[in-house]
Amino acid sequence: MRHLYPVAASALIAMAFAGTSAMAAAPKLVSATPAANAKVSNLTVLSLTFSEAVSDKASGAEVIMTGMPGMAHHGPMKMSGSKTALSANRKTMSITFPRALVAGTYEVKWHAVAADKRKAAGGYSFSVK
Repeated sequence: MRHLYPVAASALIAMAFAGTSAMAAAPKLVSATPAANAKVSNLTVLSLTFSEAVSDKASGAEVIMTGMPGMAHHGPMKMSGSKTALSANRKTMSITFPRALVAGTYEVKWHAVAADKRKAAGGYSFSVK
């Protein structure tokens, strides 16, 4: 019977650390529309869905045009005039553009902050045809 106590104690400690690391994980991007490397047309709304609710004041995204057909030396250009909103459950961020994005390549840079201040950031590219 004495030999079971160290085993049980070890199991409890392992579960405690597993729970701590899961709780400490930052919000993750679980889906995006358009998706990474997608080729789309008539894009007026971009959406990012996270693994948990994010702060509306501390989270956001920017969309940068990185290339345009026929313009070999097109410099990066931040897309302005968009409006950002969070869904009711604060897991999906929508970026609405005033008009459809023109043909070219784009980079999305996002940052998300959970209610308990854990932070995450990332990015991906897509193109508009």
